[in-house]
Amino acid sequence: MEALDKVLPQVLRAIRDKNPIHKQIPNTGKIVFNKIVPYIFIYRIPVDGKDRLLAELAKSELASVIYVPEKSNGEIDRWITKMAKALAEEFGTCLLVEVWNAEDEEQASDVAIHLSQKNALGLAEYLTKNVRTESPDLVVELKKGTKLPSPPNSPALADAQDAKDNLVFSLGLSIRKRYEDREGKHLPLILRNMRESLAKSLSRLFFEFVRVHTNVRAADFKMKVHERLNEEIYEIDAVLAKESQKFDFLLLTTPINAHDAWLQFKKDKFRQAPVFHYRPMPIDPDVVKRNLYNLRIEDIYDPTIAYLFRDKRRELDDMMTMLGSRGTPDFKYGSLMVFGNVSDNLYELAKALLIAIDSIPQPELHDEDYLDANQFAQLAKEEISFLQQQAPTFSTSVRVREDISGVMVNRGVLNISKQYKISRRRATALIQHEVGTHIITYFNGKEQTFSLFSQGVPGYEQLQEGLAVLAEYLVDGLTNDRLRILAGRVLAVQHMLMGHSFVETFDMLHEEYRFDQETAFTMTMRVYRSGGLTKDALYLQGFTELIHYIQEGKDIDILTIGKIREDYLPIIADLMQRGILKQPLLKPRYLQDPYVNKIKDVHHFASIFKMINYE
Repeated sequence: MEALDKVLPQVLRAIRDKNPIHKQIPNTGKIVFNKIVPYIFIYRIPVDGKDRLLAELAKSELASVIYVPEKSNGEIDRWITKMAKALAEEFGTCLLVEVWNAEDEEQASDVAIHLSQKNALGLAEYLTKNVRTESPDLVVELKKGTKLPSPPNSPALADAQDAKDNLVFSLGLSIRKRYEDREGKHLPLILRNMRESLAKSLSRLFFEFVRVHTNVRAADFKMKVHERLNEEIYEIDAVLAKESQKFDFLLLTTPINAHDAWLQFKKDKFRQAPVFHYRPMPIDPDVVKRNLYNLRIEDIYDPTIAYLFRDKRRELDDMMTMLGSRGTPDFKYGSLMVFGNVSDNLYELAKALLIAIDSIPQPELHDEDYLDANQFAQLAKEEISFLQQQAPTFSTSVRVREDISGVMVNRGVLNISKQYKISRRRATALIQHEVGTHIITYFNGKEQTFSLFSQGVPGYEQLQEGLAVLAEYLVDGLTNDRLRILAGRVLAVQHMLMGHSFVETFDMLHEEYRFDQETAFTMTMRVYRSGGLTKDALYLQGFTELIHYIQEGKDIDILTIGKIREDYLPIIADLMQRGILKQPLLKPRYLQDPYVNKIKDVHHFASIFKMINYE
């Protein structure tokens, strides 16, 4: 035990000096403080061997002790009591959370949370709620006892007097092995789900404990990224970015002959579906999929980061399936998986918008001032110069090219069709849509630790396009004609999904809803490209959901942190609290004075119909 005698003083010194420490205790276990925090996660390994789930949970925590009690003659039990007291002296109090396996005959629930201290009840209830939220199929119960929690036939690790004085809080988690079959073999998906659900819930518990019970400010209690994230995580992020950058999905699925196809369609009296041509495929989708699934994401113990990577891999897999079926009916089914369907509510909203706008007397048409592609490009460059005042390192380019239709942002670069023209009154709005939203979120995402925030998290398009349309509204550029197009796109997507032909959808837009012929063609082309793309329904869907988001009083600025979706916001809050993500670098013009003041109007709107100009 002579070597052991040197370990405890080293750990206590590290706690006092706030220095991370890792101590391997030969044949016994290990003590890990990736950061000196006011809590310890404990797993006492039973004589019949280590449980995979419980060991992996311990590895996912900032501070943990894993050991075999029988091999230390109770010495490490006593160390934990002293470490807890030392942490309480530094932080005002300390939390011990111990985990063990429950036998099926002893426990009917999947997870039981044990406590005896009255003041620990709030923490136990908070943990219970989070586990149920993260994994609703788990049965979770709260067990209140008279003794400090510990595994059967094992002593409590917290000192009774320290617990009575609330210097140390103690919780226990007993977990039933529902992640094993009757032969004791692991069920990997259940194992992963339980590990990630419990790890996320514990992370929130520890943050809540720091916030409520210690003498430190939780908002300032951030880990240093490089103390926590290992090289494997950065390597996986790099591979995901590399595979994403091998192709540009929208460029590969958008016709290169859109203008010529329009001229031919008009020549054919709008009766013959156009033939579209696409760029050569620069990748083999099967090879990309193989590279993606060679990534050992399942070995990442951090549940939040593992989820981010797995979600991105799934989306890339779906996109590879789509690109592999480009130009066939199967492309449409892949689009439904990536971009979603049209809900009944959205479809009815789109029809109602068109009816409401078309019921308003149209103003007399005057000759409008139009900008050509090069003039619009100059406006975009001026906006980029404005943004460089916030961050001199920000730099991008604007390209006028012949092989695209309309305007699109590709990896932070604005691409404009050589044939493009736009009315001067709409130009400002489109600049904020493309530069103020799509380019800004790309570069804000590039400032983050992980590349997927610039590449786009899965499903980011709905929030992204909703935010871009909001930008148009805030700079007074969301005209009735623009709202008509957003609504018409929804109808076009639904018409395509119902099995109608290109010509039938064109006729519906032109004859029933009176879109002019070229506009109807462009809308139909966007929806039927590559075999059927449902993405255009997201603009109206995202905008209406963003209106609700604003009316709930939520933060708008955080939406520019990268290319994200709304249900990622709790993940982003977690990663920001941990110091892994940073506040957005660039702030768009429309979220500054005087434009941002118009957000107040949105709070009072009963619906999107209030945005229609009735004059």
